Amino acid sequence: MAIIANTAVLATLRAPLAATALALALAATTQSVAVAAQESPQFEALKPGRFVVHRQRVPVRVVLIGFDEGQVDEDVLRSWLPRTYRPLVRYPQYYGLDGRNMGLQYDFAYRIVRKSRHFSDRFFAHLAAIGTEGEPTEYQQRYNAQLKNVLDIAGPVLYIDAPEVEAWLEQADGQSQARAYTVYFVNWYGRDDFRFHVYTRTDDPDPDTKFNFGGLDNTAMTAWGGTSSRSWFYDFSAGPEWNTVNWLVDATDVDGDGFEEYRMPPIWEYATGGYRPADGLSGDMGLLTRFVAIDLLFTSSPLYDPMVTAPDAGGAKVAQLSMFEDDAAARGKKFLDLALTRKKFRSLQPYYRWMFGFREFDPIDAGSKLSLDIFAGNSDDPGCWEPIGTPFAQLFCYYDANLSKYVPAQRERDYVGELFAFNTTDAGLGQWVGLFGFADDNWTDGTQTYEFIFSADSYREAGFGFTSTVIHEFGHHIGLSHPHDGYDSEFDFDYGAGGQFYFAWVGDESDTVMQYIAVSNGFGTHNADNMRRWETAGYLNWANALTGDILESGRSSRVRAALERADGAAGEARAAFRNWNYLRSATKAREAYVILARAAEGIGVTSDRLTAARMPLPGSAPLKEGCRPKLLQELLQNQSRR
Repeated sequence: MAIIANTAVLATLRAPLAATALALALAATTQSVAVAAQESPQFEALKPGRFVVHRQRVPVRVVLIGFDEGQVDEDVLRSWLPRTYRPLVRYPQYYGLDGRNMGLQYDFAYRIVRKSRHFSDRFFAHLAAIGTEGEPTEYQQRYNAQLKNVLDIAGPVLYIDAPEVEAWLEQADGQSQARAYTVYFVNWYGRDDFRFHVYTRTDDPDPDTKFNFGGLDNTAMTAWGGTSSRSWFYDFSAGPEWNTVNWLVDATDVDGDGFEEYRMPPIWEYATGGYRPADGLSGDMGLLTRFVAIDLLFTSSPLYDPMVTAPDAGGAKVAQLSMFEDDAAARGKKFLDLALTRKKFRSLQPYYRWMFGFREFDPIDAGSKLSLDIFAGNSDDPGCWEPIGTPFAQLFCYYDANLSKYVPAQRERDYVGELFAFNTTDAGLGQWVGLFGFADDNWTDGTQTYEFIFSADSYREAGFGFTSTVIHEFGHHIGLSHPHDGYDSEFDFDYGAGGQFYFAWVGDESDTVMQYIAVSNGFGTHNADNMRRWETAGYLNWANALTGDILESGRSSRVRAALERADGAAGEARAAFRNWNYLRSATKAREAYVILARAAEGIGVTSDRLTAARMPLPGSAPLKEGCRPKLLQELLQNQSRR
């Protein structure tokens, strides 16, 4: 779900969320310092009642492979790079609210490395050795058909496995288990052994249809990362490609709206008479490093607050999916693998007990069918959406009012996410043909609520089942953004892959189901790092809040042992965080919180601080749209032409 915020509007509408939380926290009952000191242990890791910003020094290496001396101006490249990054929750900004401070600050330390001729020789020899020869892609041929292209792509070209290249770089560069992130910029062009080439990912077909999107010309890539390492490579000498439309050099306006979309051309187009002057290369490297590698992959901000989905002590994370069968010719249940879905989320967050429930409504019930028709523009029934202002809200308002009809009761301690999947037809989707789904919010303050997921015969003919979309949309629900839209901390704006940031589409060329080119069905290294850091800081600050409330209750002596155990777990979490062991840091931070939550419950303590942190604030509803992958749009258009 990609929404580009209007920053001018946001500046006037933001509400003082932090001030509200602080005022409520200060209203909590306090005890004398002397009594608290007598009752409490000496904490080494916990900071009772304090909100702590956990800072981490993040080395970022920019590695140049195959570039001539003087070809890259390091000062220009560095001029684009941020000093720090503070992630925040993005979605409340669309309501004019401040996104929650995640309690994290990354302080970057940069190093630009120029690889030796010997390293380059080995690397390009490896590319030649593992590449498979084939005809130029459709988009390389379209580039050849341009009037202003600098050269023509000559076949055969090499198709090179992207994850294998990532793994080779990780080993050869000595970056296995590195406590740093690396951007590799590659240039093979100009060498005697140069071959035109593209990168592919072909080992992760759609789980339901088994269609291999990695074999399409549309998914031939110039970049990749996040499968096995904390790195991302971008090859200026690969392609051109479909995803970023850098095959188009005769025009700067891709969509015909009268404005230039900023794109990165292949390396030979940085030349006199080419698409961009030669001295533009260094700045483009800076843009890719900042607005793709750092902001979208390495140290991103969550779309929704991941802490909202935290189960209580002893609870599980439950995803309850309701399938509505609205196509008599095919059952959606046959194109859904919940066991695989559970496996993917357990790999991302193994410190939770994950449960997936399923209910099938075959055929679709009358209330759901009417709501789908209203949403799709197939019915002018007033429904329930009018108080909100758009029929896009019909599914939310209907299921919000009728939740118990579709979702069985769960334990109070569990966190339950509700997913509603519609197996329908193109006619049933009406104006929303091509929409995969959307992770909805509460239409009040940007807190996540339900997921709505769609499929039809045309989707399956194109190769898409339900499973990858379920993983994608529930990935949004627990906080993950697309790798083509995000937030820049120092500039304080949200952006998506369009206009001056059109080049951000290349973030999809990384290992994550959150991308739009369908070559990955799980969560990669970058997803895992970000999620676990967010939760480490979140749980540690929740633990601080609970510790403060316990101390102020006057009953802390009754749970002194629990306070000491929690302080020990928090200390282990902080140590693991410093050592970049984010799985352990998130696990131990949650352990500290759970110990304190149980202790607080045992002595009858409630937390005003946690209540303040979770308080919703009203805002104005933003323009919304769902996940409409451009690859699906392209494939549906190809179907209609046949």
